[in-house]
Amino acid sequence: MPPAMRRFSFILLLVLVLPGCQSEGPKPARYAPADPIDMTGNWEVDYARSDNIQRRFNTIIRQLQQEAERRARAAERGQSYSGSPMASGRDLLALAEMAEIITAPELLEVIQTDNTVRIKRENSFALICVTDRPPPTVTQTPFGIEQCGWDGHQLFFDISLPDGLSIRHRVTRSALADSIVLQTAVYSPTVREPFIVNRVYSRFDPSKAGYRCTQTLTKGTVCTTEKPES
Repeated sequence: MPPAMRRFSFILLLVLVLPGCQSEGPKPARYAPADPIDMTGNWEVDYARSDNIQRRFNTIIRQLQQEAERRARAAERGQSYSGSPMASGRDLLALAEMAEIITAPELLEVIQTDNTVRIKRENSFALICVTDRPPPTVTQTPFGIEQCGWDGHQLFFDISLPDGLSIRHRVTRSALADSIVLQTAVYSPTVREPFIVNRVYSRFDPSKAGYRCTQTLTKGTVCTTEKPES
C-alpha cells in the first residue's frame, strides 16, 4: 500500500474512534439537468488560487475559541447556550489531516468520452464515472459506496465511508480561465461542519515541467526543481 494510502487509513481509523458531537453529514443532492463540459487534459495545482489548508484550519480553530468564550460568558451569567455541541481541536485536526491527504494530488489527468470521465490523480486512486445514464451512478469501491454523475456543468463524486464518514468532490471548469476547480468536502460524525478545500488546477504540458511544489499542514508550501522530460 502506498504511504499516502496507509496514512489515509490511519487517519480514517482515528476519526472513527474519536468521540465528539454528531454531524448530519452531506444533505441529499438534487441534480440539475446534465450539461457536460469538456475537462480533457493535464492539470497542475495552482497554490496561489487554491485554499491553504493551514489557514482554513486556523480560522476554524479561532471560531471554536470564540464560541467557547461565548459559552463561558453565558455560563457565568447563569444562562443556557443554545448552540450545538462543539467539536474538539483533536477531532478537527484529524479531519483536516484527512482532507490534506485527500486533496494532496498536485497533478490531474482528465480523460473524457461521451459516456465516461476518468480523473487520474497523482499518487492516488482515479475518480471514474460512467455518465451515460441519469445520475447518480452507484459503485461499490474498496473504501465504500460512490455515487457520481453530472449536476448541470459540475461533475460530482460522493463517497460514503464507514460509520458516517463521507467525501464529496465537485469538479467544474472555469468559464473565465483555462482551469478547473476541484472542491472537496470531508464530513465526519465527530465534527459539526465539513472541512472544505478548493483546489484550482491550471492546464500544463507535462513534458515541460521544471519544478514541483507540495503543501502540508506542518511545512506549508515547499517547492523543489526537477529535470524536465526530454
